[in-house]
Parts: sequence; structure tokens; C-alpha cells
Amino acid sequence: MDLDRIEPVRVRDLPRFLRAIEPIAAELAAGDLAAAMMRHADGLIEATAIGARVERAWLEEQTPDVLATLAARVLEVNADFFLRRVLPVVTAAAARLAQSAQTASGGTNVSPPSSMPDSPTRT
Repeated sequence: MDLDRIEPVRVRDLPRFLRAIEPIAAELAAGDLAAAMMRHADGLIEATAIGARVERAWLEEQTPDVLATLAARVLEVNADFFLRRVLPVVTAAAARLAQSAQTASGGTNVSPPSSMPDSPTRT
């Protein structure tokens, strides 16, 4: 398999990819591929097959070093994609939304008061 041919996950594959990767996200965020492999092999195999666009059955017949190499490349390609392309777009959209909300409120702070007004007391 040519590792240079691995591309970012496509939108159609995103739900399956995210479901597969969710249980191993903490280990992957910590950069601990070995822990992800030991604790959540099934999710790692599934996410790798989806991300590398290979049949899971083919991947299951390979040696663990092939899985580790492919998984690392899939994560590398997709991390780059999310950090360099998706995150800036989402951040810019959030900034525009915040600006629109501020403009719609007349530039005033629309946060609720920090304390409730005193209630009237009977005398």
C-alpha cells in the first residue's frame, strides 16, 4: 500500500470514522498509539480501514506493524486536515456568528445579571 495515497476522510465516511475513533480519542490525543492499539484494537482497525480506504478484511490479515504504520499515517493526514482546514473555517464562522449576535443586540452585553433583584418584602 502506498502511504502517500492516503487522503483525508471524506464526508460520507465521517460518521463511521468518528464512531470508530471515539473510544480511542484520549489515547490518540496523547499521542499514544500503542495504548489505543492495546485497549481498543477493534476501533483502531475500523478507523484505519476507513481512513486508508482499504477493506477491513484485508487489514485484519496483515501484521500489527502494517496496522500501526497505516493507523499513524491516517491520523497524520487527518490531523493535518482538521487542524489546517476545518478548524480555521469553524473558528472564522464562530467569530462571524459572535459578531452577528453582538450587532443584533446593539452591542450590549446580553448576559443575564449576576444576581437576582431583591424581592419585595411584606411589612
